[in-house]
Amino acid sequence: MQRRDFLRCAGAAAVGGASAAATAIGGLGAAMMTYSSVSKSATRRYELGIQFFTFNALATQGWEKFSEAMGIARGLGYEAIQFAGLMGHSPELIRKRAAELGLALRTLHIGNDQVRAFRAPGGSIGEAQDAVYTPTGIVQLTRVNVPLARDLGCEWAVVAASGPTNVQSLDSVRRMCDAINTANDIARKAGIGLSYHGHGPEYRSLDGQNVFEFMLANTDPTIRYELDVAWVAAGGSDPVALIEKHADRIVSFHLKDWSKAGKAVTVGDGQVDFAGIYRAAARIDKPIFNVECEGGPGVDLTREARRSLEHLRPLGWTLTA
Repeated sequence: MQRRDFLRCAGAAAVGGASAAATAIGGLGAAMMTYSSVSKSATRRYELGIQFFTFNALATQGWEKFSEAMGIARGLGYEAIQFAGLMGHSPELIRKRAAELGLALRTLHIGNDQVRAFRAPGGSIGEAQDAVYTPTGIVQLTRVNVPLARDLGCEWAVVAASGPTNVQSLDSVRRMCDAINTANDIARKAGIGLSYHGHGPEYRSLDGQNVFEFMLANTDPTIRYELDVAWVAAGGSDPVALIEKHADRIVSFHLKDWSKAGKAVTVGDGQVDFAGIYRAAARIDKPIFNVECEGGPGVDLTREARRSLEHLRPLGWTLTA
């Protein structure tokens, strides 16, 4: 099952307005500007991780394949992993394997294991999400998963998504925010920060109000958000502008691209301004970056993970200070 299946019900809107080409600069001038931009920002070294959903087809086949997928991520050059649930494996076992490979574990997506469990055979992901991410469900899944994040050695537990019902009105969003605030109290008592991962609906307007801005205003300032830059673009927002405006409320990122055709694609294949994101992230205290790759049948996601890394490195990620 691909990540896209889990997010299908969140919806996506194609984003227009691709940036105009700077033809007057000329090839050599543009290259010099790119080199200058990277060399000036190379003093910031951002560890680059990968969202483990990228290897979902392999990782769901038991511990040996799960462990093998971790090794593949490290072999590609990634320095960290963000798990989308633990798939029944103990945090101690995973942490030991990560230490052997030299992989950092800073964040854990919570709720994915519960969505898997709640999906009826042949049923929709949307129904499972609505069952799991009710306001009561958000609080309960935090109680269940925060100890796992703590035992993995993570700094943050990230509420991985929302059910469609939570974003049907501002009242429903407000009830979700109340639940996230309660969940934050649970996480902080365990010594873990709480974060929330939005999708397209969180970056659109609802009842005349931008949902992301509404959530910021109605959640505790200690809650810091994870931006999936492709879903930000899908919702019609500019990831760079959002970082510059709300750096104090953002802690982490999913790095994937968004095409003119309105699809999530591999980094470098769409129109997201990753160089701008790299520069804007300097405003954030200890930002965390995880590549995420999606694809249908026959797509080699290991290849796409490698391509993403190759695109991001020249922009500054993983450069040594």
